[in-house]
Amino acid sequence: MYKRLVNVGNIYTNSFSFSSTLSIGDTEYAQLNSNGIAVQKECPIFTEADEETFAYPLFNRQANWPKPKLTVKKTTLNQTGTINITAISVIGVSSSSLMQVGSLSKGRAEARIKHFRKLRQ
Repeated sequence: MYKRLVNVGNIYTNSFSFSSTLSIGDTEYAQLNSNGIAVQKECPIFTEADEETFAYPLFNRQANWPKPKLTVKKTTLNQTGTINITAISVIGVSSSSLMQVGSLSKGRAEARIKHFRKLRQ
């Protein structure tokens, strides 16, 4: 991969959470994984009895990644060895996400979230 210098003036963001990454510069490979459990209750009072474990098949089964359908041959000509950014504004980056300033040769991201809705009887 062709190496470049990255100049960033300002990055404004509200939040980075749950296995999120900020990468400034060129990255060869990024692998991001996140497992989560989301519980929504009709009455939003949570106790220890509401805690869940990750013992669900969703978190253990093999991912069914799609096969690439075609190969793309690409040639890139960078006029200079520098990426110049004045400002970036982002609301949020969450759940196995990557905010990349620069190039990324190869990446894989996976987020698995089990949702529960608990209603009053």
